[in-house]
Amino acid sequence: MTNIEFINNAYTKDDLRLPMIHFNGDKKDLCVIFIHGMCQTIIDNYFATVWGKILSENKIGFIYAHNRGYSIENDILMKNGTYTRCGCMYEIFEDCVLDIDLAIEEAKKLGYQRFILMGHSYGCNKLIYYYYKKHPDILGMVLASAPDMMGLQLYRQKDYEQLIKEAKENIDNNEPTKLLSNIIENYMYMSSQTYYNWFNKQSNLDNLPVMGNSDNWYQFESIDVPILTFSGANETDNYLHLDLLKEKAKKCKDFEYKIIENTNHFYVNKESEIGYLILDWIKKHIKL
Repeated sequence: MTNIEFINNAYTKDDLRLPMIHFNGDKKDLCVIFIHGMCQTIIDNYFATVWGKILSENKIGFIYAHNRGYSIENDILMKNGTYTRCGCMYEIFEDCVLDIDLAIEEAKKLGYQRFILMGHSYGCNKLIYYYYKKHPDILGMVLASAPDMMGLQLYRQKDYEQLIKEAKENIDNNEPTKLLSNIIENYMYMSSQTYYNWFNKQSNLDNLPVMGNSDNWYQFESIDVPILTFSGANETDNYLHLDLLKEKAKKCKDFEYKIIENTNHFYVNKESEIGYLILDWIKKHIKL
């Protein structure tokens, strides 16, 4: 049986307690650190639990690291005993550096010495930005369904110009947490500070512009470790331009990609197949 433990007393440098789930790799050598996507939790990401089980059974540690953007809205405990309102609708993109730092620190405390960073969806954009900013000592990166967040927003949000103007006005009026007047992508409200932070034309989140909305590949181009990326064949076109990602990964000498047939953004019915794809890639590129 997989040895799973909860990490419940880990605090970021700005004093947020973020829960993590550790699938014990036994050898305490190599650890895969997983960064989830928009609004997600380990409860939503069943596929990640399957991957954690497969990897840990092969003596590779796996940490599902909740970041401050877990769930649409949440109240996170602070070191001083108070709570701060966060979740996807309130988070600031650049704060992902603090959250990923914490996950790596906790992995080191557990005794792990070598690391692979793995992101799903919006978590991929966070990892790309993190690598660009910190150039961490890692052995590789796995990008699962990496999106063009800015491109998707411009394509899907028909009232984008209205919302970005409204968000800026609220921020200028000292109301950064005021919710926008319309829902985002038909399922969630978002604070003015978050919407403007994510989707203004100079946003750091615009780091995978596969839909042609900018030339902002410089973050992605900085990655010089092996990359594995994949998407489900049933995802929208935005997720399927993996050949373009290979072209833009100019410093990456070992880039592999695959479209997984007959599955979606959460890899339903393909969880184990992808888990072994990840395991095989690790065995190929990293000495165990």
